[in-house]
Amino acid sequence: MLQTRPDLGAPTPYTFPKPRRLTVGGGTVVAIDVPGQAFASVRLVHHAGGATEPQESMGVAALTNEALEDGFHGNSSLAPALERHGAEWVSRVTWDSFVTGVDAPVNRLQDATALLAEAVRNPALRDEDVLRRRDQILERFWLDASVPSTLATRAVGGQLFTGRYATPLSGAPVALKQVTPQAVRDFHASSIAAVAGTLVVVGDLTGVDLEALGSAVFGDAAAADAPDRTPPEPAGGELPRVVVLDRPGSVQSALLMAHRAPARRDVDLPRADGISDVLGGMFTSRLNLELRERLGYTYGAGCRFDLRRDSGVFLISTQVDTQTTAHSLTASLAETERLRREGVSETELSAVRESNTVGLPVSYSTARSLAGALVETVVHDLPEDHIDRLRAGFEALTADDLAGAAREYLHPSEMVTVIAGDAASLEGPLSEAGAGPVTVRDPETLWS
Repeated sequence: MLQTRPDLGAPTPYTFPKPRRLTVGGGTVVAIDVPGQAFASVRLVHHAGGATEPQESMGVAALTNEALEDGFHGNSSLAPALERHGAEWVSRVTWDSFVTGVDAPVNRLQDATALLAEAVRNPALRDEDVLRRRDQILERFWLDASVPSTLATRAVGGQLFTGRYATPLSGAPVALKQVTPQAVRDFHASSIAAVAGTLVVVGDLTGVDLEALGSAVFGDAAAADAPDRTPPEPAGGELPRVVVLDRPGSVQSALLMAHRAPARRDVDLPRADGISDVLGGMFTSRLNLELRERLGYTYGAGCRFDLRRDSGVFLISTQVDTQTTAHSLTASLAETERLRREGVSETELSAVRESNTVGLPVSYSTARSLAGALVETVVHDLPEDHIDRLRAGFEALTADDLAGAAREYLHPSEMVTVIAGDAASLEGPLSEAGAGPVTVRDPETLWS
């Protein structure tokens, strides 16, 4: 016999755990004690992201980050050493950060962190290892670029910015080929080994000596503030405009619409993310309902902000059949304009509030997710309670707030649309769409 479904209870209020902060030598340790969490996450954060690279060594941060996994002894020696302690290596580079770390059982944390320190401060960085890693990145670059959506995403930076952001984070093939093993060693010595950074530690820290962990990782490295950066200049060209990356014979198109956005520090995140959710951040968003549900053009359409320390990007993306590409573009622009003109409904406002608050206890239920939140606070110089401030900001949102955000943060007249698809079939319909002049590019020549 079927039973009646229980009524939903009120969402549990969530407060982000208060981190402990201590200075150790030239670095800072930021830690959250999670009783019972036997698997810990450790992250070492440096401000040496891709945006800080010299023009002559574009891609050196990403290459250095990968080369560290070869460890103190070289030849991929770090992974098996960590496995002896049930630990794994974690690393990534963004435009704003260079992050390394380990996830490990708390009872092996000291040993795993010692291996992290050794890999970060004294890696082998042998010529043969660096060149092997460089070849792997180059091979992966074109393999990934064979996916139309990835190709379009990598190409959009050059349509919005001059300088470093015009080239993909990995450096792109021609630029990366110029990065030598010595350039990697020089970058590592000046930007990583010599700089203490910030150590994030999350897990059950009962009996864990945080000062000893910090001393092991920082050594005698010096403190360093995040570098000052000048916002990049915009790329030239008429706005709006359309760029087609020719993939002859393709029956589908990857469509990416983008315009410049403010830096992370200049954005009211609840309002910006809230209006992004209404337009394309939820299944019930305007773009998804129009392009997927009503028109049947795609399996999904979405949008997001990519906010950095010195600038930002707003992106709309979808994949559609070749014959529906032009209409998908104009329909997306129309939905964006309608949102700016009409604002949001109470139903949409409620969905934004719930989607950004109700799930917080689950979103931050693991050591890894808590560590990720702390890394964000370090990278963007945010207050320790910024998660709680975000929650409060979303809870306090009004329809007028989101209507204002649509006008402030969404600028369809400034869109650059990059489409990876069959230019012979697309150029005519796109020229008639009225979304700006259309240029066709050969993907092979984008970064030459």
